[in-house]
Amino acid sequence: MMEQLTFSSFDKKLDETFANLSFEQSLFFGAWNATYLYNKYAKHLLELEDEEGYEILTEALAYLWDAVDKTTSIDEEEVDEQIERLHEIDVAELDHDEANGAGVVKLIECLESSLVYIEEQNYEFIKACAYIPIDVADVIMTNELGLDTNDPNKHIQHPLMKAELEPELNMMDYLKSHEVVSSKDKHLFREH
Repeated sequence: MMEQLTFSSFDKKLDETFANLSFEQSLFFGAWNATYLYNKYAKHLLELEDEEGYEILTEALAYLWDAVDKTTSIDEEEVDEQIERLHEIDVAELDHDEANGAGVVKLIECLESSLVYIEEQNYEFIKACAYIPIDVADVIMTNELGLDTNDPNKHIQHPLMKAELEPELNMMDYLKSHEVVSSKDKHLFREH
């Protein structure tokens, strides 16, 4: 990782990367981040006995990977339905100030941003997906570790933050050099 990484340099790298990637490559990045969050946090809904919410997350993620792999033709009505179903998940039961609750909320955001990207094809929605795992790390650093995260660049070298940023930077470099990506690549750079 670059020694002088700041959030503004990370943001610049996101713009430089996603402005030049194909639709499939960008969608892959959104689905890849959603998969990471899903594997870490989706089961929290089962702990809260929200099987339906868990199923909605599972189906939305599967839809994204089908879109990446082009195993389904993209139908705007189907995309809208996936988004509407995400809105059915009751987030009021979640504790937004702890990792599991924040993780589920951010997973929903990541899935929705990726789905909206399918319709809008504006890379800003995928860029948002890059910040979502960082937001969860920020919740952990602030609320569980008690760090003052008002100046985010102060803690950008913290192991928790580096654990989120390094895989994303590696994946962006990978996408720039690999035009064809598929769901078989979804485990690259992160342990799930």
